[in-house]
Amino acid sequence: MIKRRNLDKEAILNAAAELAEKIGLDHITLKQLAEKLEIKPPSLYNHLKGLNELIEGLAQLAIKKLEIVLQNAATGKSKEEAFIEIAHAYRKFAKENPELYKSILKIPVSEDKTLQEEGLDVVRILYKVMEPYHYSNEDIIHFMRGFRSALHGFVSLEDAGFFKGNVDVEKSYDRFISSLIYTLVIKEGE
Repeated sequence: MIKRRNLDKEAILNAAAELAEKIGLDHITLKQLAEKLEIKPPSLYNHLKGLNELIEGLAQLAIKKLEIVLQNAATGKSKEEAFIEIAHAYRKFAKENPELYKSILKIPVSEDKTLQEEGLDVVRILYKVMEPYHYSNEDIIHFMRGFRSALHGFVSLEDAGFFKGNVDVEKSYDRFISSLIYTLVIKEGE
């Protein structure tokens, strides 16, 4: 339980993240959040304008957490090794925080410029890892779009339960990541 004097936006967002993981991001209501916090729903309006701001706050929380995870994965590594570590950290984050991860998808439609800028912080990590390849800006953008799309596609399909059967999903992911990274090495050798 959070005491009223300790209730701030960060505490509200953390409680909302827990609630989202329990009932689903699309099912959160301010009333349920207030119940979780053991406060009256109008008290939330001292910190939030409404449900849209809450969802954007969750997206902001998610992107900050993902940024830290990816930054830690890339630290001390370069080129292919950094991309492999980032790919595994990305998947782990999505698996451990599936609903919070889904909130990130709200960023492009948000009108909050700060949130959009924070969303770019994850992309900047990838730009940093790409620096040693000396590719053109256009080639970097093409690769990063493909890389991010591929990671998201895999984790989304896995979350939806598509990867059943006797073939090891971990091995599939490792091979998949290796294939993506191989395209970097091939391109670099041209």
